[in-house]
Amino acid sequence: MSFTRTALRELPPTLRLALPITAGQVGQMLMGVADTIMVGQVGTLPLAACSFSNSVIMVVAIGGYGVFTAVSVRVSHAHGAGFSESMARAFHAGLGLALAFGLGAAVFFHAIYPLFHYFGQAPGVVEEARAYTLIVGWSLLPSFLIAVFRTFLDSQSRPWPGFWIMMGGVLLNVFLNWVLIYGKLGAPAMGLTGAGWATLISRIATAAGLAWYVWRGPARPGKRLTLDSSLLAEHAALLRLGVPAGLALLSEVGAFSVAAILIGKLGAVPLAAHQIAITCASTTFMFPLGVAMASTVRIAQANGAGRNDMLRPIAAGSWALGVGVMAAFAVLLLVANHWIASAFIKDSAVISIAASLLVVAGIFQLVDGVQVVGSGLLRGLRDTTGPMVITVAAYWAVALPLGTWLTFYTDMGAQGMWTGLALGLAVAAVLLVKRFLSRTAQWVSA
Repeated sequence: MSFTRTALRELPPTLRLALPITAGQVGQMLMGVADTIMVGQVGTLPLAACSFSNSVIMVVAIGGYGVFTAVSVRVSHAHGAGFSESMARAFHAGLGLALAFGLGAAVFFHAIYPLFHYFGQAPGVVEEARAYTLIVGWSLLPSFLIAVFRTFLDSQSRPWPGFWIMMGGVLLNVFLNWVLIYGKLGAPAMGLTGAGWATLISRIATAAGLAWYVWRGPARPGKRLTLDSSLLAEHAALLRLGVPAGLALLSEVGAFSVAAILIGKLGAVPLAAHQIAITCASTTFMFPLGVAMASTVRIAQANGAGRNDMLRPIAAGSWALGVGVMAAFAVLLLVANHWIASAFIKDSAVISIAASLLVVAGIFQLVDGVQVVGSGLLRGLRDTTGPMVITVAAYWAVALPLGTWLTFYTDMGAQGMWTGLALGLAVAAVLLVKRFLSRTAQWVSA
């Protein structure tokens, strides 16, 4: 009874923190949803090219975002312990890494684009995706800065300013999509390339808004940036914590990206259907991801303050929130899959396949919620290596091999790949729960 009461008491603070974080994550995801819906009205080939391009870009993007979760852990732990100078140092080091990673990502896409022809995509897909890929590749620089600004605010339990600024960026992106994709207000109709420019401009504006608030608002860092040994040591600490977290996220998103490339071998229609399904699944994923990010902050703050007796009650509430919201999405995807697919495109062949993939997505919603919250809880304990090993094994030793076999050696097609990915998610969920319980067993009252 005591544990249950404590868990229920800790649930509202987690929910209050998770709501704006989740809304901000969903808002960021809505940029991709807007691109998909608005590009889908142009035609199947641009939509397939958008899918292919985003599959490659997200591998690099998510790897970077994973590294920057270390800023959240370091700032939250220092906040719980009352160390304001350590908070500022982690923030400044995170900005330095964001600039370096963003520039590196942009250069990387320019370097590897000539290799895209070797991925065996349908005729015209690679050519259609060229300009969009390079432009959105440059948008990762402001996107990485956005991640650091937002985690700095979230870690101090100040998530709402970041949410409102993100919403402004989403609205700007939709407006610019309308202007540049379709050629409104005197602009040329640029199609998929216009969507790329809209993403870049809106991300620059969002990063500028967050920078202004952080340095002018009440959450501003208390220590000016100086290049000294302590800052360099903080860079190293962020990388030690963040690289395994980045690799864990990279292994998950990389598996979905490889899945998209393999589905692309089936043709432009299955690839376009996959883009619709992955857009929906990625959007619902933002909700438990927001809970996971809130749980990282709360676990790190409790651990930094020496309140380790609160770790499991916080975790119980976090898992309840994550699973609860994903149960609602599971019902939605299972009941309204055909209607959802029809909202993206008018091609009946694409709609039919996308609807079948959304059924599988609906089935794996619950385990997806469990595994992402589990990763967030372990990050709060500064445990990123274990989740990395679990995630790599679940996706690359279970999900992709099984999905590939079902796709190409049975008559399941694209649905076979999604079935393999669902089973990989289930394996990751079970192992992450077991690891958290093991790591917190020492603090359970006898």
